[in-house]
Amino acid sequence: MKAQDWFALAVRIVGIALLLIPGLGTLLESLLLKLGYIILPDTYPAYYLIHGAAQVVAGLFLIRGAPSLVEFAYPTRDDDQTDTEDDVGPITRVD
Repeated sequence: MKAQDWFALAVRIVGIALLLIPGLGTLLESLLLKLGYIILPDTYPAYYLIHGAAQVVAGLFLIRGAPSLVEFAYPTRDDDQTDTEDDVGPITRVD
C-alpha cells in the first residue's frame, strides 16, 4: 500500500471511531434527556441534538469524502504518472 492508501484508511478510521460512533451516542443522550430518563439541571436536549448531528455529519463526510481529502493532501503531478506501452512507439533500429 502506498502512503495515499494509508492516509485514506486513517481518515476513514477517524471518521468512524472519533466522530460517527460518539455522535450516535450523543444523539442517544439527547433522546434520553428529552424523554426524562437522564436529568441534568440547566441542560437542554437541543444542545446534545445539535452536537451529535454535527458529529455524525462530520464523520460521514470523512468516510465518504476520503478520496477528495487524499487528492488534496497528495496532489497528482505529471511526472508521477508513468508512460504506458500505448504512449511509447515501437523501437526501431537506425543503421
